[in-house]
Amino acid sequence: MKKSKYLKLDRVEFITTYHCTGRCKHCSIGSRLNQPGPHHVPVEKSIEAVRWLKANYPITSLMTFGGEPLLYPEVVCALHSTARDCGIPERSVITNGYFSKNPERIRQTAQNLLDAGVNDILLSVDAFHQETIPLEPVLIFAQYVAQTAPGVLKLSPAWVVNAAHQDVWNERTRDILAQFAELSLPISQGNDIFMAGNAIKNLSQFYPAPCLDLSETCGSLPYTEPLEQIRSISIEPDGSVKACALSIGNLLEDSMDTIVSGYDPYADERSRALLTGGARTLLELAQKKQLPVDLTKCWSVCDLCAQINQAYHKS
Repeated sequence: MKKSKYLKLDRVEFITTYHCTGRCKHCSIGSRLNQPGPHHVPVEKSIEAVRWLKANYPITSLMTFGGEPLLYPEVVCALHSTARDCGIPERSVITNGYFSKNPERIRQTAQNLLDAGVNDILLSVDAFHQETIPLEPVLIFAQYVAQTAPGVLKLSPAWVVNAAHQDVWNERTRDILAQFAELSLPISQGNDIFMAGNAIKNLSQFYPAPCLDLSETCGSLPYTEPLEQIRSISIEPDGSVKACALSIGNLLEDSMDTIVSGYDPYADERSRALLTGGARTLLELAQKKQLPVDLTKCWSVCDLCAQINQAYHKS
């Protein structure tokens, strides 16, 4: 296999589905939820991809999320049992915990996750999720995991600005977390809402006005990495393989070997502009090609990149 020199992979993520039981006002995916299209990632192709990646890269982490991944627990379990059997040590799920109202099914699904080797569950509970998601089924799920496999489940609330910020949403989130107190569950840190998707429409009043810094470069923001040093790839329900926001292939069309070996961010004019000149050069490319860019919705170079990628797909 010819490896791309731009990939330093140690993590693979699966956006298991874009279907969801919530309608959250902060959701970064926003309008992509519950649309017609594939219900979940292609299972067999995804399993093949996991095996191939582990055989060729030092993959230490696999995560499944969505949407709500536990709408398709058999898919999640298949991916995680494959990861376990391949020797991938960190096997994580992000879930809102609401996929059924039936207590027995909730407990059985939780047990199936544990049997499949899931060893890290991030449970999204906060004012946004509980605005449309009932708390009782989520508590049943949390209680079962906490009692059956202590240490596996953490609460993962989303905070407006940060956990210390004082606002009605964060106050309500603290009240909701209090209802889990008897379980003594740890609370993950740093899940702070950023301006994307539904958050732009519903929460922008809590954030500074957009002001794009044209000196920003690819990978300069927290939780990002430059396209020439990609450590994590994600796989979407339609089989698309992405390095950050850039689609680099599709599992339904090519093998992971072909997709990975062909990855060259300098071969694409968008990522080349971003890597060679940052936000300024990327914006110049968009203007040259007369692509629509709304700078009033650009808080960062990542927002600019996302808008241009979307415009490319429409053109």
